[in-house]
Amino acid sequence: MPAFDASAFGDEVDRLTLAEAATWGVGDILPPRLQGHVVTAINIAKTAYAHTPVATQVHIALWTALCIFVDDFEVDKDAVAAFAERFHAGQAQLHPLLDALAGTLRDMPKFFHPYGAASVVTSTIQYVVCTLFDKETEGMEVHPAARDYPVYKRSRNGLGEGYAYCIFDKVHFPDVSTHIQVIPEAISYLIYINDLLSFYKEALAGEKNNFIHDRARVAGKDVEASLMDTMEDVVNLVDRVRQILQGEKEKQAWESFIVGYVAFHFISPRYKLEELFNGAE
Repeated sequence: MPAFDASAFGDEVDRLTLAEAATWGVGDILPPRLQGHVVTAINIAKTAYAHTPVATQVHIALWTALCIFVDDFEVDKDAVAAFAERFHAGQAQLHPLLDALAGTLRDMPKFFHPYGAASVVTSTIQYVVCTLFDKETEGMEVHPAARDYPVYKRSRNGLGEGYAYCIFDKVHFPDVSTHIQVIPEAISYLIYINDLLSFYKEALAGEKNNFIHDRARVAGKDVEASLMDTMEDVVNLVDRVRQILQGEKEKQAWESFIVGYVAFHFISPRYKLEELFNGAE
């Protein structure tokens, strides 16, 4: 793999993540795209999960980068289609990056409670399968009566459950009962806030196969109203989590996460928000 430009990086999370990523087999993926995905992944780990240990941040970054390769179809579709079956069978994957992804999943129990680790693995497999499914059903219109389908679909293709459990690492939160009750809200928060903050880049690309458009259709509203409803849901979800969490350590982790997750979208070129707000000045 061609070397990363290390001059842009300096702390331990950067160095450890880049060192591991340098061992991956990447096929014909071009170095600029490769580095861009890894940098995006480092950004989310260091902002949304800054409260977790360095080793956990590194693992989250590696897992995220590998998931982005799938999301952006950097990996052959046939290899992606075979991922779940080969993972369950313990077989080698059909692309070296998918082997690396399988390895990060097997290592999740090192960083998260067994219950959370299993949920990260499950949500990742659903995500990989749904990436292809969403592509194949791009022309499918959501029926107005299918009111629960947009949330069901987004819960399967968005890694929300996986990222929710990453908030509460194994070192600081060994007892899952201290935070398990907020996981449904955390999953919904991740779905809604990500779709709000991703909407601009998707609109630029002309993408309409997303949660905001699906929600507008089943609610019989326009897209602007769907955006506002989603924003209201985000506020309510954040408030509910603050009510549910009892431990001070858990509350601090949640606050660190929600601030960092929003910051990640603004600093990451992937979401184009900086150019949107700079252009508005």
